Amino acid sequence: MRIILADSTPEAVQTVTTTVLEKISSYPSSVIGLATGRTMEPVYAHLVEEAKRLALKMDKTFFFMLDEYLGIEESHPSSFKTYIKSHLQNPLHLHDSQFAFPPTHLVSQGIAGEHYESLIKEAGGIDLQLLGIGVNGHIGFNEPGSAADSKTRVVELTESTKAANRSHFGEGEMPSKALSMGIGSILSAKELVLLATGKSKADAIKYLMNHHDDESCPVTYLKAHPHFTLVLDPEAASKISLKI
Repeated sequence: MRIILADSTPEAVQTVTTTVLEKISSYPSSVIGLATGRTMEPVYAHLVEEAKRLALKMDKTFFFMLDEYLGIEESHPSSFKTYIKSHLQNPLHLHDSQFAFPPTHLVSQGIAGEHYESLIKEAGGIDLQLLGIGVNGHIGFNEPGSAADSKTRVVELTESTKAANRSHFGEGEMPSKALSMGIGSILSAKELVLLATGKSKADAIKYLMNHHDDESCPVTYLKAHPHFTLVLDPEAASKISLKI
């Protein structure tokens, strides 16, 4: 595990953005795994700005989304498909054919997870997977109790996860389930980059630093990956010591 402690949140965001830009610049046909949430919003804003400034060609890049809520339409304002269209796809004029989303429409047939895993395999695997972290240590929607070899599947959201995301739904009902890549799916990516910002993530980061392969905190599984980079702002790193 490589740890990058930034001097500020903007610097942490820039570090992650630069990683993505360098990957696509050196390998235009890269397969990039995308996360969502508040943490990633400034990353995509900066990515859009820099890609336009550099006139970076991204027409050969392919993107996989990490997860999606169940029980809402894909056009719902709080769906992750709407999120990524708003924050990345539309601003960069990327095509629908460059994106794969968890196939929630196949859940009722019992083949959604298998289908998504086959798409990832057909694409040659994910070259770079972006990740955030939940306050309970979840990654994607892999909640505590998730197995290290889990694949794309339907998951039940914990109360803490629903509380953290409920504001996105206003007066509407917060979904209780999602379709998410599994821990095993994520660990199959060639490179992982996790961005953690803010005080609310400090406890989970502290736990990550002191534990390995702990199913009560799924992010600890990532430490086994040979190319895992953890990018922290000062608040997320406020409860750990990196002094030698």
